[in-house]
Amino acid sequence: MKVKLLLCMMLLGALAATAQLPQELRPQVLEGGFHWRPNLKSLSAKPFLQAEPQLNSLASNPVVSSAHKAKPKPWDGKPTHQVNFVLDFDTQSQSIRDIIFLHPEYGKFNNWSLDVYDLEYGSNTLDVPEGTYDIVVNFQKMDPNDNEWIRNDLYVIREQVTIDQDMELNFAASEAKNHIHFQTMTIDGEPAYTGLYGVDENWNVKILEEGNTDDVICHRKFYCEGYGTLDEKFNNFAQTVVFPDYIDASGEDDADFYVSDVSDRWVFYSYRTAIKGVNVYTSAYETRGASGDITVSNDPSKFQLFEDPFMTTDYQGLYVEERIPAYYFGADGWQFGCNCFESLPDGENYKIYLSASPDDSEVGFVPYIYPIILNGDYEVLMYGPTLTASNNNAIIANNGFYPFGTEYSEELDEYGRDIKTYPSWPTHPVFSYPVEKKKENLGNNCPFLVAYPNQYEDIRGTNTTRVLYLDLLYRGRYGETKSQFKFDMADVKMKLDGNDLLSADGSFYTTVDELLNGVVDATIIKEGLLIDDMAGSNKAQLHYTAGAEDQNPPLVTMLQFKDGDENVTDRFATAADGTLELSAGDFNYFVTPVSHLGTWFRYIPEAVEVSYSPYGDDTWSELSVEEVPENYWPTMGWFYTGSLASVTGQGLNGWFDLKIRVTDAAGNWQEQIISPAFRIDDLAYSSVATVGSDNAHEVARYNLAGQRVDANATGVVIIKMSDGTARKVLVK
Repeated sequence: MKVKLLLCMMLLGALAATAQLPQELRPQVLEGGFHWRPNLKSLSAKPFLQAEPQLNSLASNPVVSSAHKAKPKPWDGKPTHQVNFVLDFDTQSQSIRDIIFLHPEYGKFNNWSLDVYDLEYGSNTLDVPEGTYDIVVNFQKMDPNDNEWIRNDLYVIREQVTIDQDMELNFAASEAKNHIHFQTMTIDGEPAYTGLYGVDENWNVKILEEGNTDDVICHRKFYCEGYGTLDEKFNNFAQTVVFPDYIDASGEDDADFYVSDVSDRWVFYSYRTAIKGVNVYTSAYETRGASGDITVSNDPSKFQLFEDPFMTTDYQGLYVEERIPAYYFGADGWQFGCNCFESLPDGENYKIYLSASPDDSEVGFVPYIYPIILNGDYEVLMYGPTLTASNNNAIIANNGFYPFGTEYSEELDEYGRDIKTYPSWPTHPVFSYPVEKKKENLGNNCPFLVAYPNQYEDIRGTNTTRVLYLDLLYRGRYGETKSQFKFDMADVKMKLDGNDLLSADGSFYTTVDELLNGVVDATIIKEGLLIDDMAGSNKAQLHYTAGAEDQNPPLVTMLQFKDGDENVTDRFATAADGTLELSAGDFNYFVTPVSHLGTWFRYIPEAVEVSYSPYGDDTWSELSVEEVPENYWPTMGWFYTGSLASVTGQGLNGWFDLKIRVTDAAGNWQEQIISPAFRIDDLAYSSVATVGSDNAHEVARYNLAGQRVDANATGVVIIKMSDGTARKVLVK
């Protein structure tokens, strides 16, 4: 077994600006709708609906997600009362963290919001606005071996406390007497045990005792219904002997809850990922209320296997030496990721086991391959789409695309420390589907491009920085994301008013003396792809007016195909079997100089045009698509669909190219050609030319423009036979 790479980390998720939206445009958790917080109880594919007139008017009246603006505190003007919080705890082994207030009008805030000093043992007088609250006092139990290391959190909760006069409230850490323990069970039905590791005098790692699990990663949190997450913690449970005479405990108990008696309004939740070799076992389970000790564990019989070769679109001349499965999951703006202990053997699939216990819990998981060694360099190979399980149905989820996936942030609260981003759910109801509907391997498709150019001034004090950048993101049919590094390299050339401006090998971010003003034309070409051993490419053009009010071209945000049984695939027996689905929008980003936060404007595209061509022919025919207003989704834009039934002609091995052109009201546009994009078996011709027979022979050879060429010409040609027939073939 390989020593685990030091990849486990916490990353602060991107914080997005406040979404000041009309009520009907705000993210909603519908009956059965996809969601992650604050209620972990349901999952379906029903979208929220918007009035069609509003959608049709967005070209002139954009949907606006505004940056945070200063606002009065919600309790301004309310009477306040002095409340003496008497806090009792063992000062030698315990400490006090904070006090959390929950109010139906004021929301959630903690003691720092009231501008008070650090809490301490004994009396703590706070000025509290009048009202009825749920109050949580968070004590902490310290590690006896290291009094700066927090071993456990102790929560003492008072429900529905009415504060209408000066008063005293007593809280003692000893009240947190109920122990809620979460136990991770292996697929074999045994408690997960990570074994015991140590280091010798030369700091060489050695295994002291084998476990049945290599590692267990945990994210735990609790909440009161209607208020969102109150507190959370990430843990790693591997037992390690740091020095020969000191054993560090596993840490599993750190992820437990110690809490006072509370009602079923309170939910305690744990998300676990156990790793064994190259297999990943992910589960989530919860319990409500507290009135005694309880052990909650996952049901190992409910693990569902999701597996995939997890190889990205092949690249010519690119040798993949090693594939190491990895994953991350996120919550409240934090991401936690880790990699497996071993690399995948050649030909073996990435295996993920999902379980939700009880049946109506949810679990979400984003797999990826990292690190990958490509020609001697470590690179991420590919991020997979989010996997989620609820009611023991595994679903591939899709919510949005970088950088708009967290656009719908909860409001940044300038009065408290708790800043959170909107989670990965609710997800798009059409672009999300059960895993059994995924019919092809991840990465085995020619990706579409999300290309986002922008420029802005960042004003900080007396300093002004002018920034110009182009952000490229290549995504596959299932929402999988190609690497941000080597796999996103492309040939980029930009012109300003017809004159060469710059060239780059992919995404770039640069400071400039002056922001651009004028017409920008950019070409972005990515070649060297191999799809079913056929050469693939994505060729895109951007046209926009920099410095104008609308200075950004519109975007394609998702592309997907389905057959008549709702299977997600880009390979069909006949043209009538296929349906194209895509989303697009005109997203414009403006930085607010004072707050340095951004404002998003979303306009409906003026036009979305789709056409197809037999692979490599560059002969285009219109493919009709129509908007479906009820499938609009804020982080992905407007939804369009069209049948492939009108596709005619013949493509090499049945493959056809796709051209998508999106134009906005200001005349900005983007166009990209995805080659190859989809396959239709009964419209295929062979990749090997067979000419001549007993009854007919070749009499002439023509190129695709109808011009006669040399009889030895190779490539895709039209061959005329002596019997009067003609065939389009690839001559090698």
